[in-house]
Amino acid sequence: LGYALSWKQSSPPPPVMKSGSPLSRYTGPNLLSPSGKLVDAKIALREADIVAFYVASLSSVSEGHQKRLVEIYHQLATRHLGNLQIVFITHDKTEEEFQRHRKGMPWFSIPFSSTDFIAENSPVSKLLEKDKIRYVPGGRPRVVLFNMSGKLLSVNGLKILTKQGEQLITCLQEEEKASIELQRVPSNMFGFDIGYSWERRFQSLTVYLALMVLPLSFVAWGFTLSMMLVPILNVPFIVYLIWSLFYDDSSSRGNRTPFLRKLPIWKLFVDYFPMRLEKTVDISPKKKYVFCYHPHGILSLGAWGTFATDALGFSEKFPGIDHRLLTLKLNFKTPWVREYFLWHGLCDVSASSFKRILAKGAGSAVVVVVGGAHESLFTKPRDNHLYLERRRGFVREAIRAGAELVPVYAFGENDIYDTLYFEEGSWGYWLQVKAKQYFSFTLPIFHGRGMFFKRLPFILPYRKPVTVVVGKPVPVPKVPEGVDLRNSDEGRKIVQEVHQDYMKALRTLWDEHKNVTVSGIQRAQTLVFD
Repeated sequence: LGYALSWKQSSPPPPVMKSGSPLSRYTGPNLLSPSGKLVDAKIALREADIVAFYVASLSSVSEGHQKRLVEIYHQLATRHLGNLQIVFITHDKTEEEFQRHRKGMPWFSIPFSSTDFIAENSPVSKLLEKDKIRYVPGGRPRVVLFNMSGKLLSVNGLKILTKQGEQLITCLQEEEKASIELQRVPSNMFGFDIGYSWERRFQSLTVYLALMVLPLSFVAWGFTLSMMLVPILNVPFIVYLIWSLFYDDSSSRGNRTPFLRKLPIWKLFVDYFPMRLEKTVDISPKKKYVFCYHPHGILSLGAWGTFATDALGFSEKFPGIDHRLLTLKLNFKTPWVREYFLWHGLCDVSASSFKRILAKGAGSAVVVVVGGAHESLFTKPRDNHLYLERRRGFVREAIRAGAELVPVYAFGENDIYDTLYFEEGSWGYWLQVKAKQYFSFTLPIFHGRGMFFKRLPFILPYRKPVTVVVGKPVPVPKVPEGVDLRNSDEGRKIVQEVHQDYMKALRTLWDEHKNVTVSGIQRAQTLVFD
């Protein structure tokens, strides 16, 4: 959302016509205009990009909030930033109070006579109660936001409109623009739409091939072992296998040139979702950094699109930063596949990699998915549960190397797959934890969409936007020589303080950007650290 898609259609799509508003079930048949005339609710709201239901009663508390809301309403209107429509839902006790309260409002109101749509009987008030938010007459007003399709965006709309009203309108307009660009005339076969454009097919194929790299590890081993049985080829294949497994330490040195990052196909990969990289501050190439990526999600596809490829323009937005994305050591134990990862700039996640890569000096950086495999067990769409409280190794290594910690959050990473979530203490969770202990990794039970039939559960992720936001670096202190960061009281205290500073910075990044995209408003409003 808020991302302009670049592909072209073979033929222009038909224009989308807005019909009657689907929000009339919340408003009743008629609305009062600012002048007091009754108008058809469907006609009044049909051109709205966003509809805000303003729930309030006449009081000194509501006056200040109403004044601010009027300012936002006029500001968006005068700057031609979309069509915001506000509907007043009264909790006033008498019609006289209602008319006094309504005076000066430049938006529509639900008539006082529509008793099934005002006060406690209002469907919007009942919606608030479902979210355990109850409006108290005389208290702070409530604003509930819906988009043009009638989808609930937020029950905390007052704060969102106050701080991010312009971004929200722009985001909704871009979403509608993208949906128009992506329209197609469907072909129907056994109930499935198969009329995808060639661009979208290539995007799906690119993502599918990227996901097949790990399963192809078995094929790589089979191919290598079979070639060792061929008399002419057995010597070079045996030499390669011994060299790659026992002598080559590129996976911890980060000395391979990551030329595969520039492949044009990765633009198709990021456009599939689509992905977007957002820079908040300049990062100086004169320092060293540890980029800390959250959340892990199922497969950390946002980390791959951002740091293993250059399709999102990381090298242009952060010039002079030579970064290496760290992943499981197991990925470098497979012949040929390890070369694929190394030429994308990947290294194994270990203390040795931290030390050797950051020892290169200014501009060097590592990227670590902090939550690891354990955090993948928390993955649920629209959820924000991070395994961070007990993760301190990345902080210790950053302090030892003198590298600043950079919080990175991928909004939407958890939304691209559906998961079968097991609560802690359940047998399913126990099996997943045991799998992690024995195999060093684990995955929740998950599925996305099909390759050709999107309703058929498969490994392809859903086409949902992923916005990767890079935050402000957190400085680390210089530690006197001889201080043991792991075992001494002084060292543990230093690590704890930096860890707390980092979590504060991450939460600040979350709070400042969680509502910039529509998907951010739909997700839970709380970031949970475990």
